Amino acid sequence: GIGHDVPLLETTPELFDRIIAINLRGTFLVAQAAARAMVAQGGGAIVNIASVSGMRGNVGRTAYGASKGGVVIMSQVMAVELAAAGVRVNVIAPGPVDTPLVARMHDAEIRRIWTDAVPMRRYATPEEIAGAAAFLCSEDAGYVTGHVLAVDGGFLGTGVQRRPQ
Repeated sequence: GIGHDVPLLETTPELFDRIIAINLRGTFLVAQAAARAMVAQGGGAIVNIASVSGMRGNVGRTAYGASKGGVVIMSQVMAVELAAAGVRVNVIAPGPVDTPLVARMHDAEIRRIWTDAVPMRRYATPEEIAGAAAFLCSEDAGYVTGHVLAVDGGFLGTGVQRRPQ
């Protein structure tokens, strides 16, 4: 996927279309191909990657949030449609993750803002996201479908936080 922090009034239709094409349409095409193969073999598990920005409005994320919110709803519809064929479809919604993309997008100030907003006070590692995906693909999650698993250090669960004195 791709992401850009661009305010609504500065988001061009071309940028909006590009983000939707890569993040939402790309996910659709890969999931559809995987689902066809899984239905033919009698089952499987698909884990799509969304974002906390697809579940909560974040400044500068009009196109990105729309694309990732679309991934959430699309995946839930897929889960319902594919359940009888033995295909489970779930979503991981990461918070900030230490990746090369995020390193390019998050300067020191943005990184501080995110770290302050995440109760665990750090970014996730790619391995933590992979571990959640491995769980959702495993037999331990054999009765889990249509679920959105936030791997976000508690970001979506926070409200007003009282800082320790």
